Amino acid sequence: HPNVQWLKETMLNVEKGIIVDKHLETNIKDVYAIGDCAQLSEPRPGRKNIEAIWYAGRMMGETAAYNICGKSVEYDPGIWFNSAKFLDIEYQVYGDVPGTLHDYLSTLYWEHPEGDKAIRINYHTDNNKVAGFNLMGIRFRHEVCEKWIRDGTSLQEVLENLNLANFDPEFYKTYETLIRKSFSEQSGISYQVKSKRILDRVTAFLTS
Repeated sequence: HPNVQWLKETMLNVEKGIIVDKHLETNIKDVYAIGDCAQLSEPRPGRKNIEAIWYAGRMMGETAAYNICGKSVEYDPGIWFNSAKFLDIEYQVYGDVPGTLHDYLSTLYWEHPEGDKAIRINYHTDNNKVAGFNLMGIRFRHEVCEKWIRDGTSLQEVLENLNLANFDPEFYKTYETLIRKSFSEQSGISYQVKSKRILDRVTAFLTS
């Protein structure tokens, strides 16, 4: 929880965190709060009112700076994402990947036999549109995953173009073929590779 107890005797509106509006301004004019001490009075749908991740803090800092400098900008965290590193394993999450799967979601999961790499893709059960990605030990491009989720891309299209998302350094071993084979067995759908991991194709996709 945010360490705000010492502020509760001040003029600031404080609950679990310091209450801020869409511009991250507190109840006191020209006083702003950002990061995990800020509690949004009107969080975006699907987002929490307090998000203790450094990506959110960075975006909040940019938003507060605009408003302090006289340009009115609302805080928009976009699609949920986070990344971290646990010992030697990198972790990434994009979109809707709850700890307990919601009724409206279905999931595909692949894990490397050595247990150090895994991918989960959640999608909407009713229309097969991707909802979220969770990766361990494998890097995916944030911009590609976000565009797939934002555009409501079908699961089949994502899997056929999985190479676009791979962001592991050059000469690293890739696992798209194994992942696609596993997901095909789970879903009963055959997938054909439609995109290679070539930078100009990734750029073309992101600007389409």
